[in-house]
Amino acid sequence: MPIDVGGPNGFKNSRSKLPEIFAATTAVAMIREPSFDLLVGLQDLALPALLLVDILDAAFPNSIPMHKKWDLVVAVKHFHKK
Repeated sequence: MPIDVGGPNGFKNSRSKLPEIFAATTAVAMIREPSFDLLVGLQDLALPALLLVDILDAAFPNSIPMHKKWDLVVAVKHFHKK
C-alpha cells in the first residue's frame, strides 16, 4: 500500500488515513500504462467504448470511477482516427 497501515504484528488504527487510502486507489495513473497496452491491443476489433470500459473493469478491479476509465478508453479509441 502507498501508506503505512500497521506492521504484521501490530494493529494500527488507520481510520484517519482512509481519505488518503481512497485517493490512492482512485488514481487512473495506477492503471494507465497497462490499460493503454490492453486498449491498443484491442483496437483492431473496433469494440464499443462501453465494452472496453467493462474489459478494463474486469482486468483491473479497483475503485477508479467509470468516467475516468471512459476518458482513457475514448482517448485511445479516437487517437487512431487522427
